[in-house]
Amino acid sequence: MKRPWHSLAPDAVCDALRTGNAGLSTSEARRRLLADGPNQLAERPKPGPVRRFIGQFGDVTVVALLVAAVIAVVLALYDDAPQSTLARYGDAIAIGIIVLMNAVIGFVQERKAESALEALQSMTAPVARVSRDGQRATVGAVELVTGDVVFLGEGDRVPADLRLLEASDVAVSEAALTGESAPVRKDSTAELPDETALAERETLCFMGTHVTAGRATGVVVATGMQTELGLIAGMLGAVDAPETPLQAELRRFGAWVVVGCVAIGMIVFAVQALRTDAGFSLLFLTAVSLAVAAIPEGLPAVTTIVLALGVQRMAARNALVRRLPAVEALGSAQVICSDKTGTLTQNQMTVRRLATAHLRADVGDDTALLRLYRGGKELSPERHGVLRRLVAACRFAPAASVSVDAKGGRHIAGNPTDGALLDLYARADFGADERLITGERPFDRERRLATVRVAEREGGVVGYTHGAFESVVAACVSVLDEAGEPVPLEAALREELALRMEAWAADGLRVLAIAERRAAHSTPLDVLETEMTLIGLVGMSDPPRPEVPAAILTAKKAGVATMMITGDHPKTARAIGNEVGLVEGELLSGAQIDEMNDQELASRLPRVAIVARATALHKLRIVQAFDAMGMSVAMTGDGVNDAPALKAATIGIAMGKGGTDVTREAADLVLSDDNYASIVAAIEEGRVIFSNIQKFILFLLSVNTGLVLAVFFASLLGWPPILTPTEILWINLITNGLPALALGREPVHLDPMARGPRDPGAGFVSFVDGVWLVGHGIWMALLGLLVFAYHAQSGDITTARTMAFTVLAIAPLFHAFNCRSRTDSIFALGAFGNRSLLAAFGVALLLQGIAVYVPVVDEVFRTQPLSPGEVAIALAVSASALVVGELEKVVTRRLAGAWTAPGDRSGADARGSA
Repeated sequence: MKRPWHSLAPDAVCDALRTGNAGLSTSEARRRLLADGPNQLAERPKPGPVRRFIGQFGDVTVVALLVAAVIAVVLALYDDAPQSTLARYGDAIAIGIIVLMNAVIGFVQERKAESALEALQSMTAPVARVSRDGQRATVGAVELVTGDVVFLGEGDRVPADLRLLEASDVAVSEAALTGESAPVRKDSTAELPDETALAERETLCFMGTHVTAGRATGVVVATGMQTELGLIAGMLGAVDAPETPLQAELRRFGAWVVVGCVAIGMIVFAVQALRTDAGFSLLFLTAVSLAVAAIPEGLPAVTTIVLALGVQRMAARNALVRRLPAVEALGSAQVICSDKTGTLTQNQMTVRRLATAHLRADVGDDTALLRLYRGGKELSPERHGVLRRLVAACRFAPAASVSVDAKGGRHIAGNPTDGALLDLYARADFGADERLITGERPFDRERRLATVRVAEREGGVVGYTHGAFESVVAACVSVLDEAGEPVPLEAALREELALRMEAWAADGLRVLAIAERRAAHSTPLDVLETEMTLIGLVGMSDPPRPEVPAAILTAKKAGVATMMITGDHPKTARAIGNEVGLVEGELLSGAQIDEMNDQELASRLPRVAIVARATALHKLRIVQAFDAMGMSVAMTGDGVNDAPALKAATIGIAMGKGGTDVTREAADLVLSDDNYASIVAAIEEGRVIFSNIQKFILFLLSVNTGLVLAVFFASLLGWPPILTPTEILWINLITNGLPALALGREPVHLDPMARGPRDPGAGFVSFVDGVWLVGHGIWMALLGLLVFAYHAQSGDITTARTMAFTVLAIAPLFHAFNCRSRTDSIFALGAFGNRSLLAAFGVALLLQGIAVYVPVVDEVFRTQPLSPGEVAIALAVSASALVVGELEKVVTRRLAGAWTAPGDRSGADARGSA
């Protein structure tokens, strides 16, 4: 992310140096603030409540429903039959209610997600310490301008891009910006800058990063959108968020429904024009009525409600959904592109190995107590004096501090390396070390050492030094033997220790050496760093989250590949990859990606498991390459550098605790616990949701097929209308809508993670599904036609229509049980396995009874009460839909048994059960 040197305000640096860091005057700062604007990231203008609500009506199927409502009004206007206003406009009113309900649910859910995200915002430093009018002052970070002199201390968040004028042992964590877990050392600009000096990144502190050690004074060289953070945020504007698989499929499906409805209407119009002498208006209205009947009016509302229920379940599993379709999108994920720092790892340096001249130990994962192991057997520091002295020496790490909260939890502040040493000591629980620290010599890049002088109780002092292996060992003349006595450090042992250091480094560990020197009280600190005695080595790293290896294995079994993308060195990246289970696949570096065009990158990526030395642009190119291959990609991350790739991915997943505002704004899903295992749970939930959406879509389509065929063939046979438009809408919205909603809550039958992800390009309905739903639709249509024909023989058309209405409303209720699984009987699934469906069955029966028997309502539907015998016939005929479904499953299972080895049922219900 290197920018042209001339963009870094060299004049501001020069002025600050010439004026002795006196800073700007208040009036000049005010003038620059008016000219350049506040020091904050530009937020994309959010649509207001009205615009957001209107946006809920953009779905193709919803538009079709609105058109249907207009048509229903036209039908009512041309209907000369005497009827009440409610009866006349009942169709339009019902459609309007269902569309409005769908919009309200979507609007409320989006608003809840926005409110939750607003509560997470904490990226920009709220205040800054500056020099104004030659005096130190505290101002709001948004008021900083180019040329302000800012003072930084350990633990501060950098409020703007700064050029350091003075620096004392400064280290900055840039993990949020670059993904690098290790702090970066920073130097000051020692003299008036020239072009070369201004290009040095080491003299810059960037907005949004954290000071982990030291103190510094810097001059603001960029604010707001001109900062490195702002440049990355600006990249988001050039990245279009792709459609999720569900959005794309619903769009295609809605278009297909509209085209199908128009085609059906045209066919009916043509057939009727050839067979009858009716006028154009009557033929047109009849054709339009049938086209309206073909639209599954309940689909948008049921889909929205099922997704909203999925949002609630995922919130209980620590996943906040920002866009409803993202609930399902994870279920189709084929690749997870995961950031390493803070996502796969804990973003906290931890000591993993210890070594003395004669003993090596692994540090256990217990975060409360120190447990050491050798060859799988636990070691006691108490029984190994040198090991205990090595751990005790970790107590003297001056650049960090450890605090304990009310619940006993430890919190580390300051330099992560020193923090890891202090944490190791705290876990050992050796008790309070009351020895007095009489001097400190902080770490610097030249010496690569840090030393603490401690007064001994028996007199004299001991200097504890830790730092880079090469620097510490070079200054040692002796080493502690097994008895804890100093013996000469021979060349052979030096070589052996160097080989151990290289082996640990190859495993991704940062290796420190710790030494001591005992001397008189008056010994200077620099002398204590000479002729030392080596105590041992400490190997530390940013460890994987404990749950990550199992989560990656689960994802692999589910057919979802994981790719780790990090800014670390390739060796470090490979070592972490091996720890989390990414042992297969190639390693690709950012430099190699730079040498590839998009086609070469796309051809290489399927074989890659780890990408090292990656920048924000590399991550974005990787996601776009997968997208170009038609693959569904989930991108996880917490740093600002992840934001553009998160937005470009099929679904972006941000971290709620360690994540940044820019990242969360770009994401579809925010993990409130930053737990990688929650991603796997979300994938499972997404697969279950898609399976259930597929269930109710097949249910709605099969029922609508029955309605269309019944009305269509009755028209071909020259019969009177067997259903009124209001009755058709009632069946679509009420008696069908409730079971469809219940199918959206169907419990899991088979393990959804035992099969691969679905093809994002595959539709909701396959050819086999189409045959299945048409077959059941034909059977339900036949039932309605038969009962109408039987009762119409007496000339009582109203009773015949009421019977057809009842059968075509109740048969789908029985058919809903068929849709729970395409292969398993309801007796195998458990008749009470989906209590929501049983409740929907009962409520729908009650509502159908109201439509037939309540005097005010039957006027709207133009029905008449049925006798007990007629009700019994209607129920028996309707129940045959379930009987036919069970017989079809028996045949399907036997055919599957003939094609599948005994006992092999894996994926047998891949489409029918989640």
